[in-house]
Amino acid sequence: METMDQLYQSISQNILNNVNDGWDFACINAEVLDGVVKLNGGYEIDSVFTPFKFRQFDRRIIDDFKAIHTITTEDSYNKWNKAKFSLESTGKFNLEFEWDQELADEIERLNNE
Repeated sequence: METMDQLYQSISQNILNNVNDGWDFACINAEVLDGVVKLNGGYEIDSVFTPFKFRQFDRRIIDDFKAIHTITTEDSYNKWNKAKFSLESTGKFNLEFEWDQELADEIERLNNE
């Protein structure tokens, strides 16, 4: 299994492969529930936001977020279903985790229909 640092590097590289020159900031928002990953996000150039076309990303990005979810939720104390990976052109990055109960309830409701 890859380390967290390797996963962060892989996500960062995937972003770098999909931004245009002169970018300032990029982010990927991930929802992870029941092994399914949903992504959205984009990058900014001079405060103009451009959404990513995730079909152009390496499919590995899905596996990276699944692996991060598996590693960080091994003990049931770190429960999350949303993450935001932010990357600045300087190389500085941040990863924030959140639990969205409404999202979890909606998935549960749809699974029971």
